[in-house]
Amino acid sequence: MMMQKLMNRPFMLNADAFNALSLMEWLQTDEKNSILSISEDIATIKIHGLLTKRDEFFADTTSYESIRAAIEAAVEDDSAKAILLDIDSPGGEVGGLFDLVDYIYSVREQKPIYAYANDHAFSAAYAIASATSKIFVNRTSGVGSIGVIATHLDVSEADKKAGLKFTTIFAGEKKNDLSPHEPLTEGATQDLQHEVERLYDMFVVSVSRNRGMSALKLYGTQAATYFGWDGLNIGLADEVIVDPIKKIKEEFGVVPSDVVLKLKGENMAEEITAKTSEVDEYRAEILEITKLCKLAHAENRISEFVEQQMNIAQVKEALLAAQESTEEIFGMNYHKGTAATENPMLVAAKKIAKV
Repeated sequence: MMMQKLMNRPFMLNADAFNALSLMEWLQTDEKNSILSISEDIATIKIHGLLTKRDEFFADTTSYESIRAAIEAAVEDDSAKAILLDIDSPGGEVGGLFDLVDYIYSVREQKPIYAYANDHAFSAAYAIASATSKIFVNRTSGVGSIGVIATHLDVSEADKKAGLKFTTIFAGEKKNDLSPHEPLTEGATQDLQHEVERLYDMFVVSVSRNRGMSALKLYGTQAATYFGWDGLNIGLADEVIVDPIKKIKEEFGVVPSDVVLKLKGENMAEEITAKTSEVDEYRAEILEITKLCKLAHAENRISEFVEQQMNIAQVKEALLAAQESTEEIFGMNYHKGTAATENPMLVAAKKIAKV
């Protein structure tokens, strides 16, 4: 019976859910569906229902063991570029939780891990979410309930009415503490309270590290729950969204393989077109430089101008400067008697320079 499983043990579980679960008789099942699926380069891990340390094979539960195994598989799978924890849970057992949280925190540097409160990530479920790279919520989903709860069920009066009398033989003063067939003693109450507070401190310290938040601020929430934008305002979530898969693709560049190929093809076509245009412009510029050099009888300088990546205007200036200082580029000599007459090729070069 689920009620017996819940009694006398600290839980990181939303109070409303704890009270409801304690009244339920859950049906056992022999099969568990896989919580991991990989699609469009994103590994999605469903963390739904009550959280337990091991696979208990109760309906609507998810174990820490199965969550870790799924994350390990996703981290190792090269087809998964990011991991999304799809969380809808009121929380659950303490045993095994902090080991899982520490593991998630340690591997989020190896591969991006994100959490989506869909619709609730309370208590132990929030501890798991807090260890991820980023927490998404929607407008109605809730986060928080950073606290610990334990309940003792005293059925001694019911035993009397039923005509039942329990006699317990034990050694060790505290051995019979928390027995449901006897009222809770003051010492047992103090011990249980101490354990609840110890785990509460561990919870707060863990979230403080994971989220980079002040422990004092977390204590100040007093295990309250926050919905939608309130979760962002208090610092327990990072963004309000509608579609976490789409958001991961947009923000972190994770896109389906066929889209990647399509984009690559489009980019390649654009690059080829751009390169072709550049080549055409470059060819036209070389032809113009060649034309200018031939007019100035300076063919020997074509490779020089091209290697220096000089543009048309720079080539014109260089040719004009060379013509004014020497007649070497013409490849011919003039008689001293005709020096006073300006060479017609020099006149042509000057005209070219002014074009």
